[in-house]
Amino acid sequence: MSGSTPSVWQPGRATVYRAVLDALTEYGPRRTGVTHIARLARCNRSYLYRNWANPQALLREATLSELRRVLHVAREVREPLPAGCLEARVVVRAARLVREHPVVRTMARTDPELFHAAILRPTTAWHTLTWFWLHEHVTGRLTGAAERDRTSLAVLTTALPYALTPPADPSDAEERAKIDARLNTTIHLCLTLPLPCTDCDL
Repeated sequence: MSGSTPSVWQPGRATVYRAVLDALTEYGPRRTGVTHIARLARCNRSYLYRNWANPQALLREATLSELRRVLHVAREVREPLPAGCLEARVVVRAARLVREHPVVRTMARTDPELFHAAILRPTTAWHTLTWFWLHEHVTGRLTGAAERDRTSLAVLTTALPYALTPPADPSDAEERAKIDARLNTTIHLCLTLPLPCTDCDL
C-alpha cells in the first residue's frame, strides 16, 4: 500500500531467549553483547533496549527461563522407583542436563567461577530457583522445615558442585557414568536412604 510504514520484524520472547543462549554458547558470558543477540534474533538493538532494561537483565531472564525448562525436563523419570530413590534419580538427571548444556560447557571453559557462583551463591536468582525446586520436588518428602533446609543446603553445597562441572571429554560415557553414580550415592546419603541401594542402580 502506498505511503504505509513497512513492518519491522519483532521477534517473540522465545526467539530472543534462544538467541541469548546461542550467543552465550558461542562467546561465553563475559563477551556476549547486545549486538551478538540482536544479530542472532534478527532484530535491531533498539528493540532489545526497549524491552529489557539492560543486557544483564536479558541474560538473567533468558538463562533463568532455560534453567526452569531443564529442571522441568529432569523430572520426567519414567522408571518405577521407590520414594527417595526417585528423588535421587531426578537430581542426577538434572545435574547431567545442566553440565551437558552447551552454555554450561562454554562457561566451564571460559569462566568456571562465574558458573559455580551462579548456582551456589545464595544471593543469586539461579541459586534461589534451584533451592525452591529442590524443596518442591526432592526434599519436600522430609518432615520439618529445618530438616528440608539442611538437606537442600547439603545437596547444593556438597553433592552438586562437582557434578555440574563438565568432564574434559564430554563424550566419555564411562566418566559420565562415574559422575552420575557418585552423585546418586551422595544424594542417597543426604536423604538418609540406605546404601547400597539396589532399587535404583544407575
